[in-house]
Amino acid sequence: MGAAKYVGRVGGLAVALGVGVAILTGQGVAYADDTGTASSETTATENSSAEGPARQGAASDSDVGTGADDEASDVGTVADDEASDVGTVADDEASDVGTVADDGASDVETAEDDEASDVEEQQSGGGTGEDSTTPAEPVDTADDTASLSAPVVSTTVVSPPASADLALDPIADDSGTAPIGGSAADLLLLAGTRRELQAQQEAALEIPPYSVGVTAGVIGGCVVGPTCTTADGSTFTLIKDPDKGGKLALDPTTGAFRFLPFASEKNPDGSQNADGPSGQETFSVLVAQNTQFTTFLIGLPIVGSSILAPVIMTLQQIPVISTVLAPLIGTATRQDILVDIDFLRTPAETPVAYTTMVTSWDGTQISTNFFPAIADGNPDDGNPGYETILYGPGLAQAGATDPENPFVSTFRLGGYNVVTWDPRGEFASGGVLQLDSPQYEGQDVSQLISWAAGLDGVELDGVGDPTLGMVGVSYGGGIQFVTAAGDNRVDAIAPGWAWNTLPDSLYPDRSFKTAYSSLLLLGLVTTGARINPQIYGGIITGAILGVLTPGQIQLLQTSGPGQTVRGISAPTLIIQGTVDVLFPLQQSIVNEGLLALNEDVKMLWFCGGHGSCLPGQGNGEADSAWVMRETLAWMYRYVKDDGSQDDVVFEWTDQYGDRWTSEVSPTEAGFYDPPGVIPTTVWDTGKVLPIIPLIGGSGPNPEVPLPYSLGDGSIASNAVTIALENPVAEANVVGSPSVVIHYSGFGTSRHIYAQVVDRSTGLVVGNIVTPVPVTLNGRDQVVTVDLNDIAYTVGPDSELELQIFTTATSYFNATQFGFINVESVEVTMPTTTKGTNQGPNPSLPEMPEVLVAV
Repeated sequence: MGAAKYVGRVGGLAVALGVGVAILTGQGVAYADDTGTASSETTATENSSAEGPARQGAASDSDVGTGADDEASDVGTVADDEASDVGTVADDEASDVGTVADDGASDVETAEDDEASDVEEQQSGGGTGEDSTTPAEPVDTADDTASLSAPVVSTTVVSPPASADLALDPIADDSGTAPIGGSAADLLLLAGTRRELQAQQEAALEIPPYSVGVTAGVIGGCVVGPTCTTADGSTFTLIKDPDKGGKLALDPTTGAFRFLPFASEKNPDGSQNADGPSGQETFSVLVAQNTQFTTFLIGLPIVGSSILAPVIMTLQQIPVISTVLAPLIGTATRQDILVDIDFLRTPAETPVAYTTMVTSWDGTQISTNFFPAIADGNPDDGNPGYETILYGPGLAQAGATDPENPFVSTFRLGGYNVVTWDPRGEFASGGVLQLDSPQYEGQDVSQLISWAAGLDGVELDGVGDPTLGMVGVSYGGGIQFVTAAGDNRVDAIAPGWAWNTLPDSLYPDRSFKTAYSSLLLLGLVTTGARINPQIYGGIITGAILGVLTPGQIQLLQTSGPGQTVRGISAPTLIIQGTVDVLFPLQQSIVNEGLLALNEDVKMLWFCGGHGSCLPGQGNGEADSAWVMRETLAWMYRYVKDDGSQDDVVFEWTDQYGDRWTSEVSPTEAGFYDPPGVIPTTVWDTGKVLPIIPLIGGSGPNPEVPLPYSLGDGSIASNAVTIALENPVAEANVVGSPSVVIHYSGFGTSRHIYAQVVDRSTGLVVGNIVTPVPVTLNGRDQVVTVDLNDIAYTVGPDSELELQIFTTATSYFNATQFGFINVESVEVTMPTTTKGTNQGPNPSLPEMPEVLVAV
């Protein structure tokens, strides 16, 4: 048959074969298995690069997308020996026809076997966790980058032109007849196009080598070239994880990467490894050039990035198939990267950031990361080593591996080593998550402290006692209270957005905080956390029925600091958010009250936390910068002992962004004014409200994106709305408004809800809703409730209102029905004159953006 028909038939068959191979071999799964559950075994060929650049060129053709040892494999082999295909044309034309057919049939089987081997071998690659695919900013290594000697670039799978090249596909039947006419012209065309295709592939192999270097104690580099710039729009995907367990952050658009090599916890003789990583570690990246077709497919909703992208990437790496489909799916090159840690640390054992596994008290392995202090600008104080900061992550977040993280970068620049970790039961750590239990997570961190004491470059207060402080927010704030209560080696803590007890936070007045509790659970599930099963049951029961069993309440009661805070002697900087709807301001007041015997305690309230600081509620950006400065100053004062002093024990910011300071805290007598600065509001008009889930209630907040808006309040329409009295002069409302409600009603509901609204902004003050327990048995009832604390500056022209309503998305309960007759209401606002207005916090462009956590 003619060449045109042959090309068409082979092209169609190649497409079918390519998709079929991908589906049958399970290649819809990405090679970069970031679940941490993939096998860590690698074949001998995959590990070849670990022996140095010279071995990289000797990679076996069993590697996907490689095969430098066999040119015929590289181009989609037609014959086992190219000379027999091409040379025979000149020797014996008639013999050539049969040779081409026979060799073609033979090589189809060879190619298919190789492809199956490639696919199976590639699937055995292990995963290292979330940092394998985390996009990173390009690393500027122009000054500190050292290209490893003669890095060998892997085989490229090339896209040939859509022309007669396709006639070279080896797919043919076993009949012994030639796939195209047996004329000399046909055979010469065959030989010529084979050479053209091979030349194209060899030319495509000439991509710049990778580069690796050390910048500010962190290893980084570029997959292609020294500057991470690619004019052809290449994409970069990890296809073979670091072979020793290091953590990699790769930018998929530039090929810039940051790398924390793995270091064993122990030396071969069983002693602690005090010096960090050594040797070499390798990983592989697929450099791909996409087409308009693949860009369209990958951009499809739902299936594009999750299903089609891995299939395309697989096809780009299969010999023969990748060649035939190149005009449609683009080309790809595998870049094997070797990180020579010993070379990068010479000549003076340069400290570098790394990751390791620390064995906890019960044998659980805790994935831990160490960042050395930046020595520039931080002269030696006479004591060997630098002070250390433990920085704990939020729930469903891995320990920070990004040197540009605000906490990591700020404290390293300040002359501190920084240690981060994946909490028990999450990401690369073992064990089962227990929600900052003193018996589990608390003991884990104590073991980290002992480990840090044995490292080179860590300053000590004594044997086994590093000079050390702790920072972190949310889950990373709770662990500070828990650790400091049980381990007096901690020199200072600065817990942000933490809690005292989870029942008070998630189940206030026995009303389940449905929205945020579900978000927390969802975060844990989606990140693959291994959770105490009772936690699942508690959240599901609370979300469906709105109640928790006594056993579930007890579990939450033991998860976190609770009464153990009384035993903390370390100086404590408590940070809480005025718009925090998960752990409200009251939790900070409880913790501060339990620290009454600790002489070094300070509390900050800022516009942030588990919530959104909206215009009209404060300046979140400026407040975040202020909080970071305060945290750094706290550690300088009590960890570095810089001799500074501060008589202020309480600071807060109001809705205008002004910062107020006080030398008296809200837990001390004399902080609050006598009643009457703002007259008590009395309302006795009466109103009946129907109780129907979601109808006319508070939330979601239209100014906040889903799903976080579900945890916020909004102006309710099915509500009792009461205008509040104003003071004759400006006054600071700092604390909890007190509300007395006379009511009666029938129904299944156990709660109604209340909030303070500012009509001038259209926002709920603090975005927070308070559940009000009620008894709807038809009799007259009275309930007195303290609303959630607020920090607000009120004047004669303020437009604050109290709203009472029957449903809220933050406490959604599908079992609530009935009606309530609100007969009368009294509202008292707490005020203080102990604050001094310091004006607005400055916004500094170099400080971090608004801090948020799950």
